[in-house]
Amino acid sequence: MSTVETVRGPLDTAALGKVLMHEHVFVLGEEMRQNYPEYPNQWDEDARVADAVAKLRACAARGIDTIVDPTVIGLGRYIPRIQRINEQVDINIVVATGLYTYNEVPFQFHYTGPGLLFDVDEPLVELFVKDIREGIAGTGVKAAFLKCAIEEQGLTPGVERVMRAVGQAHVETGAPVTVHTNVHNQSGLIAQKVLAEEGVDLGKVVIGHSGDST
Repeated sequence: MSTVETVRGPLDTAALGKVLMHEHVFVLGEEMRQNYPEYPNQWDEDARVADAVAKLRACAARGIDTIVDPTVIGLGRYIPRIQRINEQVDINIVVATGLYTYNEVPFQFHYTGPGLLFDVDEPLVELFVKDIREGIAGTGVKAAFLKCAIEEQGLTPGVERVMRAVGQAHVETGAPVTVHTNVHNQSGLIAQKVLAEEGVDLGKVVIGHSGDST
């Protein structure tokens, strides 16, 4: 029996049912939300959770059994909120690890990593692998796949660093990868090249938004 990790725990892949492969329950600037909850509109946690529950119940009523949520750091991932929602709706939610940036890595990593001021092994790999093997932020919820991005800005140093860390975490864990790309500058081709250089099995990679030109 093969299984996939979900918010509610491991699930037999035969029980996944009908799956929506790219659905963000929330996309938030979480640091802004925490510090300026009134901007641009007053944040009401209970109301937003209730709204998400209602929308996911509507999905389930239309025959959807599972959603794959590629929300990672940079998009406002907060697993306790997703757990709270999933307690109220009977749908499988598959969550991700990784980092979403079009340019630079978060400031915490500017001086920490191979060849940097604090010269250590790549901390991004360690964090991604921990999310997959042990769970995210003490919740016990394990990430089932990895996420990175490359947009019209191209392979900036920060984007490349994240992408290579995602590739290395894939090699260590076998977890599949999804990449946000921009079809108009064919950045998905760059992503495939970089991931292949890291030894990634490209048969386990989704190049996101490849159909946006149709």
